[in-house]
Amino acid sequence: MNRTRGHTGGLTSLPARRRLRGSVLGVAAVAAAAISLTATPQVASARPISDCPDLHVVVVPGTLDSSVNRDPHQQAGVLAPTIEEAGRGVPPGEMQTTYVPYPADFGYTADGTTYANSSARGVEATNAQIRQIGAQCGPGTDIAIVGYSQGADIAHKVAADIGENRGPVAPGRVRGVYLISDPNRAAGTGLVPGAPGLRAPLNGARTLSDTTEVAVGGGIGSAGSTGFGALTGRVVSLCETGDFACSIPEDAQVVRTGANIAEQMHIDTTDPSGIASDLGNALALTALRTGAYVLATPDWLSGSESLGQAVEKNSSPSLAVPTPDDLSVSGVLGFVVDLPVSWEARLQYEREAGLRDNLGLVTMATEPSYWYPGPSHVSYFDQPADSSGRTGSEYVSTWLRESAVNDSPAGDTPMASIDSTVDQTSDPLVDQAADAVEIATAVVESVGVVAPQLPEVVDVVLDSAEKVITSRDPLAEALAVIGTAVQPA
Repeated sequence: MNRTRGHTGGLTSLPARRRLRGSVLGVAAVAAAAISLTATPQVASARPISDCPDLHVVVVPGTLDSSVNRDPHQQAGVLAPTIEEAGRGVPPGEMQTTYVPYPADFGYTADGTTYANSSARGVEATNAQIRQIGAQCGPGTDIAIVGYSQGADIAHKVAADIGENRGPVAPGRVRGVYLISDPNRAAGTGLVPGAPGLRAPLNGARTLSDTTEVAVGGGIGSAGSTGFGALTGRVVSLCETGDFACSIPEDAQVVRTGANIAEQMHIDTTDPSGIASDLGNALALTALRTGAYVLATPDWLSGSESLGQAVEKNSSPSLAVPTPDDLSVSGVLGFVVDLPVSWEARLQYEREAGLRDNLGLVTMATEPSYWYPGPSHVSYFDQPADSSGRTGSEYVSTWLRESAVNDSPAGDTPMASIDSTVDQTSDPLVDQAADAVEIATAVVESVGVVAPQLPEVVDVVLDSAEKVITSRDPLAEALAVIGTAVQPA
C-alpha cells in the first residue's frame, strides 16, 4: 500500500492517489445505486391506452420500481402518490396516466442488466409509449412526462430529443416535463433549466416556488448534458444538495469516473465472479479508450487536459471500443518521438492536476447533507422544499393539476415569454460561482461488494492508460489491452 511506482513514467505516487481516492470510498457506488447510470436493446412495444384525455401523463419510475411486465395503468410505486394527488379535482376525462414498463433493475437480479442498457431500453419504451399516444389521440391530447431518479435520466433524454425535433412527437404536443433527481442535470441548473430564476413552469401552472436556491454541482451523468430546445420553460428539475444522483461537484473527478465504470456492471451480489468480470472488462476498455484518445490527440502532452480528465471522458459506457486501426502508426510514432522531451514537464502538471480536479472532495466532507445520501435522494417526497412547507413532489402534483385544469395548450414557449416571467416572479439569482466554493461530497460507508474496490479501480485505470501512453511500443501495449478487454465473461 505504501509502495511507489518503480518506472519513470509514473504520474504520481500510488499512496498519494489512494489517499485521494480513499477519501471517497463508496461514493461512486452510492451514486450509481441512487440513480438506481452495451447490449443491443429489444424493440419496445407501447401498452394500449383506453381513451384520449386532454392531458396524458407518462410516468417513468426509478430503479426497481418498474419492470418489463409492469401493469402500466396501476397506480403503484414511489411516484404513485404524486400522480394520484395531481388528479384530485381534475374533471373526469381531463387526465390519464401510463407508467412505462422497462427493466429498471440495474443488475440487482440474476436476470438483470447494466444501468447503461437498462436506461437505453427505458428511453426506447418511453418513446414508444409517447409515439402511440400521439398517433392514437392526435393534437387534442397533450403529453406530460414525469421521471424520478433513473426515470428522470430517461425522461431527460426523451425530452431533450423532443425539444430538438428528434423525438416521438412535436414539441408543441408536450405540456410539461418534471424531472425529480435527474442524473443528467447540468451543473448550476435551477428549477427551470434554461430559464434561471423562473419559479414555475410556463404551462398554465400558477403556484410559484418560494425559493431560487440552486443545488451545488450537477448530475452524476451530466457530462454530455444538453438543453431542452423548444421545451425550455416547460421543463422542471428538482434537485437537493446532497443527492448523489443530481448534485455531484464538478471538481470531483474520481466520483464521476467511478460512477461511469459502475454503469457498465451488473450489481448482482449473488454473483461476485460476475461483478469481478464486469469490472475487469470496464477497466480494460477505459484504459484502452484513454490510450487511443491521448495518442490520437495532437500535442496532447503540451495541452491543459490532465490524464485524469482524459480517463473520466473515456470511461463513459456510451463510447465504442477502439480498434487497432484507431491507433494510427503515424500518431503513435509522433507521440513516442515527443515523449522524452515533454514527459518530465508533464509529470509535475499531472501531480498538480490530480489535486485540482478533485478539490471538491476536500470540501465535500464538511457538508452534512452528503454524509447520508439516502435521505437526500428521497427528500422530495417527505421534506419541505421551501418555506411554504410543500415537498418537491407536492409542487409537481400542483403544477400537473394546474396545467390540466387551466387548459393551457403546450405550443412553443418563446424566450421573450420566459424572460418576462423571470422579471416578474423571481428573486435575485443565486451567484452560480458559489457552487465552486460550496461544493460538497462526503465520506460515506461502503455499499455492497463494489464500493470498497472503487478507489483502487480508478488507480488501475490510470495505471493501465499510462502504460499504453508511455510504453516504448504503445501500439503493442494497446493491442494487449484489447486482448484483455475482449476476454469472455
